[in-house]
Amino acid sequence: MRQGKRGRAVLIAISAAALWGQESELSVTDPSWKGISVRFVTRVEPPGENARSRLPGGVMTDQGRAHHVIEDPANKRYFGYDLLLEPGTDGNTAQLRIEPLKFTSAPSFAVGADWTLLALPKYPVIPGVKVGDTVALDLLVNPATGQKIVDYLTLKRGAPERAVAMRLARDFTLADVELSLNQPRVRVNGKLVEDESNHRGGISGAVVWLYLEGHGRFVVSLFPDEKLGFRKNGMVTAEAMTFRDGATEYRVECSGRVAPGSGPYNLYVVHEAAWRAGAPFAIGSADKAERVVGKR
Repeated sequence: MRQGKRGRAVLIAISAAALWGQESELSVTDPSWKGISVRFVTRVEPPGENARSRLPGGVMTDQGRAHHVIEDPANKRYFGYDLLLEPGTDGNTAQLRIEPLKFTSAPSFAVGADWTLLALPKYPVIPGVKVGDTVALDLLVNPATGQKIVDYLTLKRGAPERAVAMRLARDFTLADVELSLNQPRVRVNGKLVEDESNHRGGISGAVVWLYLEGHGRFVVSLFPDEKLGFRKNGMVTAEAMTFRDGATEYRVECSGRVAPGSGPYNLYVVHEAAWRAGAPFAIGSADKAERVVGKR
């Protein structure tokens, strides 16, 4: 991968306990980005010993913004930023604007009212980033060890791809399996919800969710988890997934493959009927189900 222009955020000192992971990846796009998507790769550099394989957190789009949140559950802290992408007139470049987290609808991450938000002291504006370029953002640093958390933002053309690791080749694991919702269109009992769900954006992650006004939120996974309430409730076939809530059938049709491989695969769903967002339709993703289920 070609590394292009780099934006550097001022570093914040944090304790060693906050450096709990090695790397995580998520991708997102938005209709206002005119066909450009962004892949987020969050890494601890240099990697620590005995750390978890992934940094917990998630990313979601919300009225033209991408909220990227990284969590520190042990210390009830979280940090992150909003990404505003302004496409250039040539269709091949964009300006990236990093701003403080600002949710205009209900956040879907595992942050509670008693959690502390660590704000970045500087939010850069990075002009002239080309499709294919990677921007590096230094987020946090541990002055005792020199370890830091870095976000790598890569501009891609088209809907989010399944994440490609920015590291040496390794064996494939179940943790690498991701779901993608690209330009989803929702049908309820066969009827297309045209005004609410004709969404041009896309999202990908280990767990994805969608919210439909009047129906609540559905959190979807390829893996069962009885503790969190996931139950086998549908299937994924090529570019669509289908699940039910009682007598109501939901079908989500996408512009690309929802799951890797040819399928069909069983689908495991948690339905949060009382969950509300600030828009008629919303989608999001996270690297772990625990970061989404039951969270506002």
